[in-house]
Amino acid sequence: MYHSKRKYAAAMLSLAVLSQSIAFGAYTAAAGSSAGTAANAALPALEGLGAVSLKSGVSVKLLNAALQPQESGNILTYTLNYYNGTGSNVSLIDYFSKVTTSSGAVIQGKPVTGSAAIKSIPANSSQSVTYYVNAGKAAKINGVRIALFGWDFSQASYQKKLGTFTIPGSYSTVTPRGQSKKLTLGELPVTGKAESLHIYKMDGKVYARVGVSFINSGAKVLKDTGLKGYLVSPGGSRFELKADKADKADTPIQPKEKRILYYLADLPSYTKLDNMSLQFVQEDDALQMKLPVAEYKLPAAEAPDFNVPVNAVKRLKVNNSMIDTQLASAAVYAEDNLAKWSLKFRVRNAGNQAVTLPAYPFNLTTAEGYSYPVSNTALAGLILKPLEEQTVELSAELPLKLKQGMLRLQMTEPAEADRIAFPAAIFQIPYSLQPDHLLATEYPVQNPLGTFVVKLEAVERLPWSDQDQVVTKVSLRNTGATTVQLPALTALLKAGDKDISGSAQLVIDGSATHLAPRETAVLYIAGNLPYAYNLTKLKIILQYPSGEAKANFLTLFTSQVENTLRTAAAGEPLHIGLTGKKAEILERQTRVYPGTDSKLIYTELTMTNEELRRTPPAQLVGYYRTPDQQYFEAVFSQPETALNPQEKSLVTVWSKLPPEINASELTLFLGEGIAEGKLTAPGAASTAYINTMGLALNATNPAPQPSLQKLELFPFSLSVTQATAVMLEDRESIEAKLSYRLTRSGLYVAGLNEHKLVAELIDPFGQTSEKLLSLGEEVTGAGLTDSLSFSLNNRAYKALSSATVRVNIYDEFQGKRMLLGSETYPVVYERAAPKKGEGE
Repeated sequence: MYHSKRKYAAAMLSLAVLSQSIAFGAYTAAAGSSAGTAANAALPALEGLGAVSLKSGVSVKLLNAALQPQESGNILTYTLNYYNGTGSNVSLIDYFSKVTTSSGAVIQGKPVTGSAAIKSIPANSSQSVTYYVNAGKAAKINGVRIALFGWDFSQASYQKKLGTFTIPGSYSTVTPRGQSKKLTLGELPVTGKAESLHIYKMDGKVYARVGVSFINSGAKVLKDTGLKGYLVSPGGSRFELKADKADKADTPIQPKEKRILYYLADLPSYTKLDNMSLQFVQEDDALQMKLPVAEYKLPAAEAPDFNVPVNAVKRLKVNNSMIDTQLASAAVYAEDNLAKWSLKFRVRNAGNQAVTLPAYPFNLTTAEGYSYPVSNTALAGLILKPLEEQTVELSAELPLKLKQGMLRLQMTEPAEADRIAFPAAIFQIPYSLQPDHLLATEYPVQNPLGTFVVKLEAVERLPWSDQDQVVTKVSLRNTGATTVQLPALTALLKAGDKDISGSAQLVIDGSATHLAPRETAVLYIAGNLPYAYNLTKLKIILQYPSGEAKANFLTLFTSQVENTLRTAAAGEPLHIGLTGKKAEILERQTRVYPGTDSKLIYTELTMTNEELRRTPPAQLVGYYRTPDQQYFEAVFSQPETALNPQEKSLVTVWSKLPPEINASELTLFLGEGIAEGKLTAPGAASTAYINTMGLALNATNPAPQPSLQKLELFPFSLSVTQATAVMLEDRESIEAKLSYRLTRSGLYVAGLNEHKLVAELIDPFGQTSEKLLSLGEEVTGAGLTDSLSFSLNNRAYKALSSATVRVNIYDEFQGKRMLLGSETYPVVYERAAPKKGEGE
């Protein structure tokens, strides 16, 4: 009987070894695989499953699981991470796992190719191993159980269950929209993210173009992703994706490079395009299977906008080089009922290698739906050296009876075998000029609500976080004979052909609702746009409700956008003029806190209420600007309480700067914050700012005081009234005490104080001790008297016969310090009291 058990055990062990040797490549990070660890980023739903203990010091966690539909049976993969905390190797022959699918089938997992070579876990290390099972028709991964077993010859079945992972119902293998996932491709760490889903409808067909970004975080070139993609509809339909030949998926990706690769699919016209997913798999030649790598929820499907505004530059890619294209000018003349067009087209090689331009087809498209070919013989085959620019002439003719002011020049991608030719760019032709409203010029406006005169007071482009904002100031005067009630106006904004209405806000100074004859209202319209966007024209449409629709109140179009703002000289005040918020702002002081990796500019402003009533102050927003137009976002801290007439408040402003920035050249630009079409309440978050002005600064750091009898950290004053340092004879310690008085000025209303006063004691050997002085609410008008005690220990003190200690007082703000004052104090030596019987 004993020999029979040994034979059975040996057979079971041989079966385990055989199962470990079944292969599938690239599925484990430890083996340097591509796909197994490609799915290796554990989703949050699995983190709470904990670990299963295999034996003392050895445990295993479930990192991920995925299910890939296939005709031969759905393939379920899962990755286990083994941790060996013992001092010796752990053989994986002693352990195995079984999967219970959602249909109830129990199947033993087999390692994929990249994991088959892993036979043991070295001491004090961890290792990931990916397994697969053919789950048959099981269609759900949720509820799947993965049980861990070990060989135990004391059991009837010679195996012992060690623990089970149950995949939660909330677990999803799909990476949420807008998020990235870490993969391992070709033994390299790569981050993948689904960037875009563009839908093209051409010639009665529907094409999907999926953009996926890959960041190669490794140290070697990623020559081929090795991925096969599918577009998956919410109903489960799967459409095979092919690499766009214009940007092949096997294009090498250099170390640290980010590259967007594109994939194409033909779709039936009835396909629902909402909530599409992208699934990547990799082929296993040994197992003849497709194993899942990653799945992404795609962004909402968009129809690409190829429109290029007048005078704008469109950058295109040609054989891994970039070229800039621009319709420089257009001219037309009539002859024999034909409109004959001459188009000057500019191309520039923006790359670092010579490029030969392919034969881009060009067409003129009309508002009536017709398309006419454009001769492009001068462009096809043109060779451009790096940074070389050429302007070529294109020509076309079309019937004169068509609307010539609504033409577009369509540039199509070069025709190539087995490749769909999509539009590359559609240029707006500058034929019909729109009226340009000039600054400081009055224009009459008439609409169903009345007659007015409108004037563009200012159009300013300002920084806003990682974007820019364009703010237009418009005055509107009622020229009619009766009072006009202003409707609830909303704004539409177009920067060139870019619609930025989604961020548009309109604020009326003083919230005026009625305009008497000859009375004027001032309106501010703000909207956001990318800071690198070339803004050449701005269109503003003010609308008001009219029944169930909206009617236009007025339309403004201008090409005058200013980057110069009113700026007060250093020491001069600024005046805020918005109704109900009138105030004077004056620089009190500007300091620069030094630092190694960065420094900090700090400005104190006094804000005086110039209204005739108690008024909450305006919420200030702004930036520090260098002479070369670099902007550093400023943090404002100001009291939220209302101010009486002529009452002053203290506003603090600061920003971190790189060490190379010359703080003495900075200008502080500040305006009044707005949100949801209203002035921001004090302390609330702003989404834009208006009425912006500049303030030149006088950045100076006061010299440290040679005495601690009176130090200023406005609105606080510190006076050290007494300092003693005592060392007993034959002792190894110095005991110091600092008595001080801290007072606070009530001259200004101040908000939360973020400064700290730090006292530093330095002994004769450079040893230091620090204490913090409170600047809290306990510092009343009467001041605060208190003391600090220091104790320093050093065996070397015994050798001293006389010594001094130095006390430094620092102003600490946002982790950076400035020395306010320093003073040296003698150490008093005290003889120890004689022992009883001595000296009698």
